[in-house]
Amino acid sequence: MPLLKLASLLLCALCFIVRGDAQSPDIAEKPVWTLEFIEVTRRDGLALSYLDDHWMRVREEAKRQGAVLSYHRISEVTLETPGSKTGDPNSMVLLTEYKNLAAFSGREKLFASIREHLPSSTPGVVPIKREGLYDTVDTRVFLEQPAEANGTQFKLLAKQ
Repeated sequence: MPLLKLASLLLCALCFIVRGDAQSPDIAEKPVWTLEFIEVTRRDGLALSYLDDHWMRVREEAKRQGAVLSYHRISEVTLETPGSKTGDPNSMVLLTEYKNLAAFSGREKLFASIREHLPSSTPGVVPIKREGLYDTVDTRVFLEQPAEANGTQFKLLAKQ
């Protein structure tokens, strides 16, 4: 009789474990987002040219290879109304959506490999060095987590 109780208990436990796993999505396969907040120190177009020629080209190739799902360079807008002004025209966010946690974890190795194989610069573009163009203010890493059946929210994974 004790063997039958133990077998029943194990069977119930197995049912709960399987049901719980089926309802919680695998974190390792969820998209990972990075937001890099930068402050542009030279607003003469050189920072944007550098980002076009380096940051965006590398991510475009990573997207072609399937590690990156999307990427965006977002500038803060300055809004002026009578009596107030908000926003910083020198503030930007570099947003990258990685396919999953493995793609995010292997990003530096992948980006280095892409830089090796891409031409050193875009033809017709004057080579520019990053120093003095912009400073990274903050970097945050988010994981997409479903809040409800129809909703989406993000979970902060790391702050650098």
